[in-house]
Amino acid sequence: MECSRQRRYRRAIVARSFSLATLLLLCTASLSCESLNIPPAPDLRPVLNAFEKPSAVVDGEIMGAVADEIAEAANEIEGSEFFEEILAVIIEVQQELEQNTNENGDLILDGTCNGGANDGGACAAGADADCPDGTCVGLTVPRPNGGVQVNFICDGWDERQFDPDYEADPDPANGTIALIVTLDSGSIGRVVWGTADNCRYLVPIEGENFQASYDGGVAVDLGDPVPLDEDITELLVTFVVDGIIGFDPIGVDESPFRINQSFRVKLADTDGLEILVDIGEQPLEETFNYFFQGTAQGLRAANGTFGCSLEDRECSDESGPLFSW
Repeated sequence: MECSRQRRYRRAIVARSFSLATLLLLCTASLSCESLNIPPAPDLRPVLNAFEKPSAVVDGEIMGAVADEIAEAANEIEGSEFFEEILAVIIEVQQELEQNTNENGDLILDGTCNGGANDGGACAAGADADCPDGTCVGLTVPRPNGGVQVNFICDGWDERQFDPDYEADPDPANGTIALIVTLDSGSIGRVVWGTADNCRYLVPIEGENFQASYDGGVAVDLGDPVPLDEDITELLVTFVVDGIIGFDPIGVDESPFRINQSFRVKLADTDGLEILVDIGEQPLEETFNYFFQGTAQGLRAANGTFGCSLEDRECSDESGPLFSW
């Protein structure tokens, strides 16, 4: 890949633009999602199946037709890091839920201290220090099933956001991320989905901060329901996106990049990416996976797993080169 650098989880919270006190509880065991007209989660199983069971038989002719598209998509995904912005919002919601969940797994909203030195003061269920010698009480939702609507104002392009002492009110001009995060017995549900409305943020590359943005739809599969204490940065996460990336890491063409793509990434992996390549006449009819791992590249297809190089325009196995384009 032309844009090669270390990736790190770098969330800089300018000002938290939501809390559980303002999150809209969409549905619980006593109030169905259907009664509130909440759209169902997108069905990502066809995409997941395509990743697990590639169906295309790949040769030099096929790679010659799609290699440039793979390289461009990989550079835009890695360079813009918009997937990190989405996962950062999910992680913040997870942390907020954990802080407001008691030892029994019950979610407590609008918590106040009952008794003790801080009687009547605000508290978070999981923060014992908030209520010395007292109890945190509030609207209690036992091991909730349902969902929350998250509206996050993006950090924007002000470089002061990386100063740990910098504080600012969220500015709607920076764009927003709106997500539905489901709850499964108190855990984060495996599918999160929503939209980004011209979300602006900074990407640090080689000592510089580059302006980036994402505008469009996104659906995320976390693999399984995620307990509130599980590290999401260690999960292999599948994205399905349809939108516009306002960033070009190559530095040649700074025009927006239209992306309609499925890919997998792990935040804790500094240089790993797997892209689903769809070459059939019908969606997901004929697919294979192209992956980047450090300096290595390769593909998984119906006819095998091969090491490849987009730069050298060839794929090979242990016996040597197999095909080129």
